[in-house]
Amino acid sequence: MKISKDLKSLTATQKEMSKALGLTSARINQLIDEGVVTRDPKDSRGGVFVVESIKNYYSQRGGGSPDGNAPDLNEERARHEKAKREIAELKLAELQGSVYPAKTVELVMTEMASNLRTQLLGLPAKLAPILEGQKKEEIYTTLTKEIEEKLSELSSYSPDLFMNAEPAEGVDSDEEC
Repeated sequence: MKISKDLKSLTATQKEMSKALGLTSARINQLIDEGVVTRDPKDSRGGVFVVESIKNYYSQRGGGSPDGNAPDLNEERARHEKAKREIAELKLAELQGSVYPAKTVELVMTEMASNLRTQLLGLPAKLAPILEGQKKEEIYTTLTKEIEEKLSELSSYSPDLFMNAEPAEGVDSDEEC
């Protein structure tokens, strides 16, 4: 095939361009609207500049920046490998029991807070008969002692609480990211 005119001014129909790029005609129209595919203003049939349009399309498709630089593939691979390493480190830490899934922490903490709430709400019924008729200082001391006793149960953290917690329904602890 011999081309006898300037390649930069070579035009094709939108249909031919869609076939050449493996796109639909509607997508070519979108690319024209976006300024990626360039129309020939002298062509009454709506032809597009082939070379400029293909260059723009592949520059845009490859994620190239406006200055024409494509992303660095090695940099992208390095980011991907770093993310995979971090995921592996988190899984290992979870297996070693030094980190826990958020759902497990939420489950255990909700249970602990619920138990504390129940115990604190039970204090008036438990202490009312004991405190009846006592002096202000004795009431204060007894109430403080009971409240501190209930709060000290919260400080008795044990990793076993998290290890033995059952995951909530629909939670898969081996999810892939």
